[in-house]
Amino acid sequence: MFPGLSLFGIPFIWRLFMLKNYAQKILEVSPNLRIDSVILNENGQNNTVIEVNNELIFRFPKYQQGIKELHEETRLLKYIYKYITLDIPNPIYESLESQTVGEIFVGYRKIPGKTFDMQAFHSMGHDDLDVIANQLAQFLFELHSIPLQEEFVDHHYQKNQYKYWEDMYIRIQEKLFRYMSNESQVFIRKHFEDFLNDTMNFQYKPAFVHGDFGVGNILIDYHLPKVAGVIDFGGSHVGDPAVDAAAIISGYGEDFLKQMYKFYPGLQSAESRMRFYRGTFALQEALFGIENNDEEAFKNGIFNYQ
Repeated sequence: MFPGLSLFGIPFIWRLFMLKNYAQKILEVSPNLRIDSVILNENGQNNTVIEVNNELIFRFPKYQQGIKELHEETRLLKYIYKYITLDIPNPIYESLESQTVGEIFVGYRKIPGKTFDMQAFHSMGHDDLDVIANQLAQFLFELHSIPLQEEFVDHHYQKNQYKYWEDMYIRIQEKLFRYMSNESQVFIRKHFEDFLNDTMNFQYKPAFVHGDFGVGNILIDYHLPKVAGVIDFGGSHVGDPAVDAAAIISGYGEDFLKQMYKFYPGLQSAESRMRFYRGTFALQEALFGIENNDEEAFKNGIFNYQ
């Protein structure tokens, strides 16, 4: 059925059957695609991510909610692609008609590069980091400057941002506080209430944001100090550009973000909002975990609050 099919890095038999099933789903939609190898990518939190022939990436939502999100992400990627200089995923294979987890997917060509992780970050000198900062600042400027069409605002923008964050705060109290120390509960109450009580935090110009602009989603060249591409737009939406700046601080620190300011000065206009968003990332992961029965996400998010 699959000429020369080989499965690497699969320690359990059930994964073998799972990957064969995914390969079959892909071939049902793209029968002319020759599949020689299938590798499971362990990094997907919201999607099962597989690599085909070392050159194609396919993403299958793990949850029912992920089906709707993949629809929206695919539509958004097709719209923003022409505005972005860096390589980003460009959907070329898709099966979006089904509403069944395991059948719906999107595929695109793999962007060659390695993750811009902390090892890579700390191995670079100031000048090399300046090159990276320039490219990432340009990417964010391009993304945040894309014209907003009404259809994307309607589908991707939570117009009442106060209600959005108030609702998250309530869910955190109801679902997460029981697992936290008293000190953490006091800290979180102040963090959210200070933010919610300042009306200036809700006065900004909405823009397309990446939504998960962190260490795992920025790729750099294998040999040169330059950005190879940006991946995983599953969290992309219309919202506050400060969210992306907060992710940079969380991943690489404030000094690196300041290097980006000279290439994208507008980033520094929302430092208080950046700090608030940064302080919610782990909480959002824990909340996602408990609401979607994802134990690993819950443990990762709640760890520093216990």
